[in-house]
Amino acid sequence: MATDKEDRLLAQPSLFVQSHNDKGAETILLIHGACGSSKEWDDVIPHLTDQNYHVLAPDLPMHGQSVSIKPFNLDTATASILHIISAHAKNGTVHLVGLSLGAHIGACIAERAAPGQISSAILSGYNTLAPPKMLMPLIMPSIFMLHHTIQMLTQFRTEMKHLQTGQSSYGLIYEVGRTLSEPRPLGKIAVRTLVVAAQKDSLLQKDRLDSARKLFAAVDGGKEGGSRVVLHRGILHAWHIFEPVLFGEMVVQWVGGENISSDFEDIE
Repeated sequence: MATDKEDRLLAQPSLFVQSHNDKGAETILLIHGACGSSKEWDDVIPHLTDQNYHVLAPDLPMHGQSVSIKPFNLDTATASILHIISAHAKNGTVHLVGLSLGAHIGACIAERAAPGQISSAILSGYNTLAPPKMLMPLIMPSIFMLHHTIQMLTQFRTEMKHLQTGQSSYGLIYEVGRTLSEPRPLGKIAVRTLVVAAQKDSLLQKDRLDSARKLFAAVDGGKEGGSRVVLHRGILHAWHIFEPVLFGEMVVQWVGGENISSDFEDIE
């Protein structure tokens, strides 16, 4: 039974969600990263629909076409996406894919979902930070400026659009930073899960192996239950954007119970 808090969260306006190939037999749900949108998945989605999967890709609160839906935090995002699963997924169940901030939200969804709502999960780029709490008020403005500087240099048109529409606000960046810097205790993830850490050398684009191990420790059954925690030395953190074909192939293989590429090495 939903709590009063959950009822209030679900009473919020619905998130914008892309839906593709409604005739597909099973649903894959894609959760984007911080300060992005469902459009991050545009080059991945065709590889999934070509294999006859139904695909859902929402915009998180305060992101994309859900920019007016506030506030953003793990609770609101989790409750809203669980509502999308119940309302739009085939048979009320999905294969869950989350990247970066989406991996944090995906872990929370997998923990809180009702039995049968999540068939399998892929969580890539789950990273946590550990700055002293007393320094947070000083660190967050720096993170805000660094984020916008990187975006202006690498995705100028997209960043200009974000600034014009009020996306990537200081309030959002602060909440994202707090989520990464003060991660909640991980609950049990009771589905077959693939945890991925990108390890190609690049500034701010390499995932933390200790964070990947911590996330995997919450997966019920671990390797004995068919789950894996892996690294790939040839991909960047945002590899769904830079390597959409590889990402799509990996999703189809994992969801279908097939072996993923040998370039994904198990983390010990």
